Amino acid sequence: MFLGSNLQYLRRESGGMTQEKLAEQIGVSRQTVSKWESGEAYPELHKLMDLCEIFHCRLDDLLRQDMAARASIYYPVQIVQVAGFRRAQYVIISANPEADSAAYMDSWIQKSGLGQMEGYSPVRIRWGFPYVSAEQKNRFGLRGHVSGCVLPEGFEPADQSVQILSQEAAEYAVTTIRDPFTGDYNRIAQAYHLIFEYLSASGFKKKYSEKILPTFERVYKKGGITYMDVYIHCESGGKVSKTIQLI
Repeated sequence: MFLGSNLQYLRRESGGMTQEKLAEQIGVSRQTVSKWESGEAYPELHKLMDLCEIFHCRLDDLLRQDMAARASIYYPVQIVQVAGFRRAQYVIISANPEADSAAYMDSWIQKSGLGQMEGYSPVRIRWGFPYVSAEQKNRFGLRGHVSGCVLPEGFEPADQSVQILSQEAAEYAVTTIRDPFTGDYNRIAQAYHLIFEYLSASGFKKKYSEKILPTFERVYKKGGITYMDVYIHCESGGKVSKTIQLI
């Protein structure tokens, strides 16, 4: 049971919320909150549900997940507006599509002239390609993946062997994973799970639009550490924390 430590963690993550402030929001005394956190007392069910609403989390996670330990891998989910951008993308269906599509895009960046642009560092994005037949998956072990590259304004590629598409500004729920490829892909799958949990707990909806990427991942290095941002297109009713420029 992680209720006490999770409440302390969630208060810290909510701008350093005090026990007094939480007690005021939930309609109890500060001493009661202190007892919950120390394990001396336990909230009634309706108070647990109030806590979940305040902190935008699921009851099962509040009680059973070590949120502080999870926070060393995953950054808190945010709702952001991603500014409109133009991208090059290439789809590959193969037994190892992540590596194959990334290798093709690496080659294209050089052939297109993008790799020779002074002061430009390629912004790479990627996402799954779901349109693979049952025969391709079950008989041949094939999967689909898309590698993309965000293009600078006004850039016209010398090589036209990839798709060039644009999308307008859109809202996304996003989290960041530290060392996403450590072990296996469970860290990436868990990131999607965390975003869906957040959207559900917040009353927000995943959104679909033909002209907007429904989801994508951005992998980059910072201070020698690999990070991955996971984005899911959503509708929050304008509750955006900030605007992000991919390039």
